[in-house]
Amino acid sequence: MKRLYLLLLTLISTHAGAQELFTLRGTIKNAATREQLPAANIRLAGTSHGTVANADGEFRLLLREGTYTLIVSSLAYKPDTSTVAVHADTRHDIALTPADIVLPEVVVTSEDPAVEIMRRAIANKKKWMDRLQSFTFEAFTRQVLKRDTAIASITESFTTGYWQQSDTLREIVKQKRQTKNVKSEFNFASVGRILNFNEDEIRFIGYTFVGPTAAEALDYYDYKLLRTLSSHGKDVYEISMTPRSRTAPLFEGTINIAGDSYALMGVDVHPNESFSIPFVKEQFLRYRQQFGLYEQSFWMPTDIRIDVSATIGIIGFSIPPITFSQTSVITDYALNAPIPDSVFQKPRLTIDTIAVATIDSGYWHQNNVLPLTVEETQAYTSLDSTQTLDVQFRPRGISFQVGMGDGSALAYGNFLDVSFNRVEGFHGGLKAEFDSLINQTEFRANIAYGFSDKRWKYNFGATVFATRDRRFGIGIDVYRKIDHRPDAGFYGDIYNSLTSIFVKNDYRDYYQAEGGKLFLTARPSEIARFEIAFLQEEHVSVSQRSDFSIFARSRSYRPNPPVRMFKELKSILLEGRIGREEAPLGIVSSNSFDFAVESGDDGSPFARYSGAATFSVPTLGRSRLIPAALRMRVAAGTSSGQLPPQRKFDLESASSNVAPFGVFKAMNVKEFGGTSFFAITMEHNFRSLPFLAVGIPFLYKNNIEFIVHGGVARTWDRDHLDGYIYVYGQPPLQTTGGWYSEAGFGFSRIFEFLRADFTWRLSSPSNFRFTLGVANLF
Repeated sequence: MKRLYLLLLTLISTHAGAQELFTLRGTIKNAATREQLPAANIRLAGTSHGTVANADGEFRLLLREGTYTLIVSSLAYKPDTSTVAVHADTRHDIALTPADIVLPEVVVTSEDPAVEIMRRAIANKKKWMDRLQSFTFEAFTRQVLKRDTAIASITESFTTGYWQQSDTLREIVKQKRQTKNVKSEFNFASVGRILNFNEDEIRFIGYTFVGPTAAEALDYYDYKLLRTLSSHGKDVYEISMTPRSRTAPLFEGTINIAGDSYALMGVDVHPNESFSIPFVKEQFLRYRQQFGLYEQSFWMPTDIRIDVSATIGIIGFSIPPITFSQTSVITDYALNAPIPDSVFQKPRLTIDTIAVATIDSGYWHQNNVLPLTVEETQAYTSLDSTQTLDVQFRPRGISFQVGMGDGSALAYGNFLDVSFNRVEGFHGGLKAEFDSLINQTEFRANIAYGFSDKRWKYNFGATVFATRDRRFGIGIDVYRKIDHRPDAGFYGDIYNSLTSIFVKNDYRDYYQAEGGKLFLTARPSEIARFEIAFLQEEHVSVSQRSDFSIFARSRSYRPNPPVRMFKELKSILLEGRIGREEAPLGIVSSNSFDFAVESGDDGSPFARYSGAATFSVPTLGRSRLIPAALRMRVAAGTSSGQLPPQRKFDLESASSNVAPFGVFKAMNVKEFGGTSFFAITMEHNFRSLPFLAVGIPFLYKNNIEFIVHGGVARTWDRDHLDGYIYVYGQPPLQTTGGWYSEAGFGFSRIFEFLRADFTWRLSSPSNFRFTLGVANLF
């Protein structure tokens, strides 16, 4: 038994010894200057396994005992082939000699030699690209985020990648780790997408760039041969590429072309001036790829390096300068190997939750293909869980400091019902919503007092939903409130209160409504909502009760018109919207259609129909993240029967020189209305393209946009007879008396958020109006 035990122990020890791994490490330097060579490529001859040197020129491979042939290469250097015997942990430093510069025969031509080289590269790329149907690889990715110059976080991962023609890259994360200040679920390190610079169109961060070997590349780039190098006994052409246009997304930098196959074997580029990201200032992006030859036919990326630096600033506050770098080492290619269809049914990035549940230190030791630099090693030691990214990148500035606190003030503000208008004066009260007292039921209540009209207002209601997702419900509300003639909602309570208090400009016309409504609500999808309601209300005219103003005490408020009095108005109202909800202040364009239909009767029946469609169509610069676009709003309304004044239509106008998209900028408040109307407003936002075209760096670097805009409208009123009669104790609304029109231009993205417009009224009486607004960002 003892002999058997010793025999088993010997066999196990022998097997373990055969599997023992040793570390081969070293530094790659310039043989002439002794400077380190970052990103030098190291491969084991006869395999697709290898790595690249880190920022300090250091490399590391974990190998079993044996003798290996190392092929070390770096662009602009002669490759080095050496044999290394590995019997223990081994250090093997390598010095690369600068490549010979081949002096071609001097031939005087009208074009640079690079142009003919690129013609051949464009013509030859299909020869090998069409033969590449699929591939898999193993990859390691490290992402380093810096605040100013100090490392803020490190995230790393090992992934397996899968690609096939007519699909996109899929990756499965097998292992990941990060500094202690980053939660595992926020580690998104991966190759992400291998940019194929042989493609005609290269999609990157929302932009579509013209590739350096695109069929039309010679129309977009100027190429210049910088030098011809000798590598592996073959010529390598180093070529500079310079964009011919500032308006089209293009790359600028250098590329390397193999002299025998005219294949792309290296890129070092950055985007041209057309590339910009909202709110990002002083941006810099550099993208580098090195390629290796596989199976004597296919040039595949062996490493990808992305370096980004940016300053993010918005008026009032800024974020500390950000530097981001990503290095991906790609090895072990399997070309044209079959890949299960199930792989391409997965998301682009899939995490093997079982494998990443714990950090396998043995796996990381055996696969450490990119050694940490000294600075990165210190970051893993010094960064702890208290140094989260939101702490390190906390915004600075007045706006942010004003908003600091525990949020209690904002929470209390949700219960306040405060506003100001010329009828109630100061309107103050409390409001509350309760959606968790009873399952699938929402209760709401508010009560407020008007200090000038000396009347209480209230609303009490509830909605019972049929499903947990609250898409369908039935509700009831009982109220007494100061209501106003329907409008498109361009100006909310806060803005209207401010213009009333400061300059006596109250945009709305009011009446008192007391009664209730019973309604059905439906939201069948994220882009559709509908409500049908039965209303029974008493309508009473109200008059101006407040003359208060801070800055315009000598001015007078616009009179509040009387309404048709209803003791018991019964009506059915159907409202709906198809399209996503409007973003706050209209900063994001959305295609939508809103409509409302009301039928009422209190002895004098009437019906009211209205609708508004808003849409945006990309026009110029479609390859940009945010292309130029034509934006339009078409609104119309009509009626039948005896339409009461409180249900008539108004053309939407600027208010106190503030004009959001959709209103008429040169029109006075409530200047035109009637029982029917038609209105079109439109604008074409050229973005920064005009300033890129004429070359005004201050404007395009600050993302300033140029806009032309205009609109036409007309109103009709059946209550007019010979141009003037009194209806319900008041004159009818003034109609346009023909077509109203205006046109102008503007500048947007001033301090990122503002726009300024200059508008000329073309209809009589003609005038000019300067207005401000909020920029449309997307």
